[in-house]
Amino acid sequence: MTLAGPQADLRAAPAAARRAWTATVTINGKPVRVECTRSAAQRLAERAQPLVLELDLFFSCLVKKQVRVHDAAPSGRETVRVTDRLELYFRAVTSTACSMELAERLGGQPETEIDTPVTRRFAPKRARLDVVRGEWQAAFWM
Repeated sequence: MTLAGPQADLRAAPAAARRAWTATVTINGKPVRVECTRSAAQRLAERAQPLVLELDLFFSCLVKKQVRVHDAAPSGRETVRVTDRLELYFRAVTSTACSMELAERLGGQPETEIDTPVTRRFAPKRARLDVVRGEWQAAFWM
C-alpha cells in the first residue's frame, strides 16, 4: 500500500484545531479527501495521541464498507498521517467464513486481509469524521 499525507501540527494553531477542516492525503497513489467536523476537531484537539481510523473494504458474502476507530494503530500497521491528531489506513479484507452463527458468536465475521495487485488499486475517495452524542462517527466513500 502506498501512503502519503500532510504533516499538519494542530498544536501549533490551537484556534484552527477547533474548526471544521478538510485535508487531502494519498492512498495507493490516489487522493483521498478527509473531512473533520467542528465537533470532531474539538474532540481531536483534546487528545494526547492520534486517533486512528481503519477504513475497510470488506469482500464477504456481500461487499460492504466499515470504519473502526482505534486509539492506536495495530502493531506494525503503516498509517497515513492526516494531522498530528489523526491518522488513517485503508485495507481490503474478506471473511474466512460466511456463517451467521459464527458471526454472532464472534461479534463479526472472521476476516483476513487481501493484498493483491488488484486490491492495491483501490482507495477511498473521501472519509469523514464526526462526533455525535459524544461518540466518534466515521464513514468513507469509494
